[in-house]
Amino acid sequence: MRVNWISLSTNKHQHIIVKIAVVVLLLGLAFRLFVAHYKGFASELKSPVSEKVQVRAPYVEPPVLVGTSENEDHIHLDVITEKCDLFKGDWIPNPSGPSYTNESCPWIENHQNCMKNGRPDFGYLYWKWKPHDCQLPRFNAERFLELMRNKTWALIGDSISRNHAQSLLCMLSTVCT
Repeated sequence: MRVNWISLSTNKHQHIIVKIAVVVLLLGLAFRLFVAHYKGFASELKSPVSEKVQVRAPYVEPPVLVGTSENEDHIHLDVITEKCDLFKGDWIPNPSGPSYTNESCPWIENHQNCMKNGRPDFGYLYWKWKPHDCQLPRFNAERFLELMRNKTWALIGDSISRNHAQSLLCMLSTVCT
């Protein structure tokens, strides 16, 4: 049995080159992660973490009368601008009830229909979200359709976004009949 010493030594030599290359790459990565943020070595580099950026609140114009070129309708934008966090609030009773139900909306599919699937109570329909420190007006489907006339929308997302799109269609269908 003969061993070819020349091919083994060449093979070992290639392994050493690969190991050196890996060590150089790891050292470069370590330098980049740990040493590059030190001001002494990289004084010309600026760390976004150390700088404080001041962001100004955008200037908000008062409501104006708007006319679009696609149509001659003039719609008064009476949007009240206030600082409002929609995510902080409470559920409060809503005696007027929902704007649509599972029976009045054709876009609710059978597997989403709580009433058809045997939910015994209807009390959950008579609650609404009230954000703290701001007014959330009831959705006005007619006004929404006027504002969106001759515009294109794309709703992109997951199943939650799909539920929101179905809910929007249900609310819009209350004026389209």
